[in-house]
Amino acid sequence: MKRVLPLLLGVLLIAAPGFAQAKKSEGKKSEAKSAKAPKAESVTGKVTAVTADSLAVKGKAADWTFTVDKATTVVAKGGSHKMAELNADKKPTVITEFVSVGDDVTVKYHDMGATKHAATVTVKAPSAAPAKKGKKK
Repeated sequence: MKRVLPLLLGVLLIAAPGFAQAKKSEGKKSEAKSAKAPKAESVTGKVTAVTADSLAVKGKAADWTFTVDKATTVVAKGGSHKMAELNADKKPTVITEFVSVGDDVTVKYHDMGATKHAATVTVKAPSAAPAKKGKKK
């Protein structure tokens, strides 16, 4: 037992720098991930303008303009059918096919400093129009 204890301590002392180095590299990886991936934010509002490469949204407190590209995902009711039609006709898919001025949307975006990149645009289902009240006779 007297021989095993010094041997065990020696092994631990030799292995300690390896464990410490492994922890440092894990910390650097997580720091690098957080530095590369900007924080995703979300806004809700009404579309004021939409083009193939940008989207403008007016919210209650502010107006935002987002850049849109092939990486932007659009979620809309009937979108999968529309996408299938466009693919069948071999037409390019652009955001203007799915989002139009006046739509209520929620945009999840990444703030890239000078620009805001729209990651996901969710088109909310239009609310039912209020029924017209007729005169009672």
